[in-house]
Amino acid sequence: MQGNGFKIFSVAALLLISMWQLFPTIENSLQNRDLEAMEETEREAYEAENYADIQETREDALKLGLDLQGGMHVTLEVGTGALLTELAGNRADETFTTAVANADIEAVTSGDDYVSLFADAIEDEREGTRLARYFRNADAEITARSENNDVELYLREEVEEALVRAEEIIRQRVDRFGVTEPLIQRQGSSRIVVELAGIDDPERVRELLKGTAKLTFHLSPPTEEIQQTAAALLQYYSEGEEAAGVEPTDADTTEAVAITDSVATDTSDVLDLGDITADEPTMAGTNPLAEVFQMIQPGPNSPIAGVVSGRDTTEVSRLINAPGAQALIPGGMRLLFTAGPDAGVSDDGEGVYYLIAINERVELSGEVITDAGPDFDPYTNAPQVSITMDGAGASRWSQITGANREKPVVIVLDNLVYTFPTINERIPNGRTQISGSFTRQEVDDIVTVLKSGALPAPVSIVEERTVGPSLGAASIRAGTRALLIGFAFVCVFMAFYYRTAGMIACVALLLNVLFIFGVLASFGATLTLPGMAGILLTIGMAVDANVLIFERIREEMASGKTNKAAIEGGFGKALSAIADANITTFLIGVILFSFGVGPIQGFAVTLMAGILTSLFTALVVTRLLIDYLVVERGVDVAFG
Repeated sequence: MQGNGFKIFSVAALLLISMWQLFPTIENSLQNRDLEAMEETEREAYEAENYADIQETREDALKLGLDLQGGMHVTLEVGTGALLTELAGNRADETFTTAVANADIEAVTSGDDYVSLFADAIEDEREGTRLARYFRNADAEITARSENNDVELYLREEVEEALVRAEEIIRQRVDRFGVTEPLIQRQGSSRIVVELAGIDDPERVRELLKGTAKLTFHLSPPTEEIQQTAAALLQYYSEGEEAAGVEPTDADTTEAVAITDSVATDTSDVLDLGDITADEPTMAGTNPLAEVFQMIQPGPNSPIAGVVSGRDTTEVSRLINAPGAQALIPGGMRLLFTAGPDAGVSDDGEGVYYLIAINERVELSGEVITDAGPDFDPYTNAPQVSITMDGAGASRWSQITGANREKPVVIVLDNLVYTFPTINERIPNGRTQISGSFTRQEVDDIVTVLKSGALPAPVSIVEERTVGPSLGAASIRAGTRALLIGFAFVCVFMAFYYRTAGMIACVALLLNVLFIFGVLASFGATLTLPGMAGILLTIGMAVDANVLIFERIREEMASGKTNKAAIEGGFGKALSAIADANITTFLIGVILFSFGVGPIQGFAVTLMAGILTSLFTALVVTRLLIDYLVVERGVDVAFG
């Protein structure tokens, strides 16, 4: 095959590269089949022993999308109203609050951006109001005389910056979570779409995505004031009964260590008191608060107001947040639940949570943290979170711990109390620990949100879809069946209509499919169900190129040319038509990939890869095989 050396080398090289790139995928498939056949204990032992090798094989294998592998599709909405409220600070009044509430309602159905809706709502509430009265900012050159248009422009910039930062923080959290090929992208003016394939713990993902990572350090009010407040709340609901009638129980108080104490981390079904709003409760024949809340005998300087069963946290929140009850809580005091059942387990197996009193004033915020990492308690070897502060944070931490010896410091993350250790001595180096009944996974999750930083505004999940592994496996079977049936029909038609040349086209088509998967694996692309549809479409397009070539060859042979001359003329005359069709389709694929999302991009990737490989197989592989049979072997190849 003189003169075809480069073509032979190209085909051989592409074939070897494709097989090399697909080898981890084949190995991973066989490995998964073997693991599924093992007993659970045997599988766990094998996975623990070969963890590194299994993970490396999975990372190198062809990535499967959400619809094939299973996983989660989550749409997050950044709380723009909460962001504007934070920007306004203590300048927000009743008009402002009402306008934010109205804008939130309008944003559900309106296509306008949130800032415009808010500005219109302010104008409706109080005509002629200057937005600058709420958003004065010397750094942004927003003064009391600034026009509303200038303030709106400033607010849009702040909202855009918050969205960009939220997207980046979520991306960092997902990357540290270890998900392969996550899809994270903006949708509209306030939403972020996250697709995570292969997720088997949806609840953990929800907490990871929603947590604002707002870490704060607080001191606690005097124990006497906390106990008086708890007694007053009980008295409020007792219909005149003495609060002292509530029998206290003994409880373990915090151990005095340098900066470690008991915490818990399971935040499921635990509500921040500030999250519940309630109407004024009605007095029942019994004390409704005493039925779900119990005071305890506190230790010295204890921040504990009482204990609550896990199933009763919602009811306690409702009762304490009633307007009449709120009036009994001293200004500057907040009541928060612990993140988990620190107080132990009740007789019926329900976790028991502490209700902790903190000073509302933030002594130190998470912005001073420069590093966070997993660690182990040197005495108990229990997992804990170690944090390091910057210079300013270390100096302030030294002042706090030095001035408040023998007093508790409460560490709050996302409005849940994680620990409330007693300070034994001044800590000058800016290092401290958050410790307690953590699992290693829970420690890793806390480290993830702390290192990624705090979200600029609250994030809520507005849409969630979970695809189970069984549904993904069914999709793979259906897609594979469609590919095989489509491939078989095409090959039968080509062999029947074009005889020997049709069988050559089938060989080229088989290599084309192999090359497509090899290209996808080489570039780390993700195969999705629409992507498999793109491969099926490519099979038809690849055959279309062969049909054009074979028809031109038949025309050349009908004009009396020899087989060799007809083949040369057929390939030459078909080239322009094949190139035109494939180039325009490739450009469509580029447009779909650039402007599409999710499934559209998956379809576009396989379509573009398929066009390139189909051109190569039609013009190079098919030509090599025909030249070999006609020129080298002298076979009379039938073209129909």
